[in-house]
Order: sequence, then C-alpha cells, then structure tokens
Amino acid sequence: MKKTIFRFWLVNILISITLSVLYRIVINELNSADNTLFERFISILDLLINLGLSAVYLVAIVFSSLSFFLNQIKKIRDNYFLSFLTFSAIPFFSVLVLGGEVLIDYYRYDIIFPPLRLLLLFSIVYLICTVVEFLVFRKKVEKIDS
Repeated sequence: MKKTIFRFWLVNILISITLSVLYRIVINELNSADNTLFERFISILDLLINLGLSAVYLVAIVFSSLSFFLNQIKKIRDNYFLSFLTFSAIPFFSVLVLGGEVLIDYYRYDIIFPPLRLLLLFSIVYLICTVVEFLVFRKKVEKIDS
C-alpha cells in the first residue's frame, strides 16, 4: 500500500509543479507595456503581489499533497470520507476562501482582482485533479483489498 500511496503522491507533485509553472507563465503574460514612472511602479507592485500569491499557491499545493500519506493509516484509508479529505480538503477549503473573497470583492466594489481570479481558476483546476486522483485511488484500493 505504501508504494501505491507514494505513486499517487508523485503524480500529485507532478500535477502541482505543472500547474505552478503554468500559473507563473500566465502571470508573466499579463504584464503590460510601461510608459510612465507611475505605470512602472504599479507594474512592480503587481509583480510583487503575483509573486506572493504564486508562493502561497505552491506552499498550499505541497502541503496538500503531503496529506496523501495519511492514507497509510488503515482507519483513514478504509473510511471513504476521511480518505477523500486527505486528497481534497485543503484544495476545497482554498477554493471556498478564494471564491468567497472574489465574490465579496465583486459585490462590494464591482471588480474582480485579476490575480485572485487567476488563483481561483488554478485552485479549481487543482481541486478537480485531486478529485480524479481520489477516484482512481479508491478503485486501486478496492482492487488491492479484494
């Protein structure tokens, strides 16, 4: 079982790295041409915000993938809900918090902060990936147990 969990963890790390690199690429593509000193200043602030958000995103993804190893505990692995939480609880919580923040900003200020919208989009993609991984993991566990 340890090998199976380790393989799923490796797949999750590869997905995490891929999404993190794609997130950085998309952030770099969003930069605009700077003409004035004020626009350069705003661009630097935007870059710092995006770097901070991408660092938080990477840390959250790595921490989330480490929870996969809780499935080595038989009680957690045999309980469908607890096993699901080891895969998708942190990404789901992140999507809820980011989604709430985006909705609050939209309804309060009638704008959506682009870095938060982008982070929410990538968090939703990661959540979908962890749910698919969980479903494949459950099939694998049921196959091993029977």
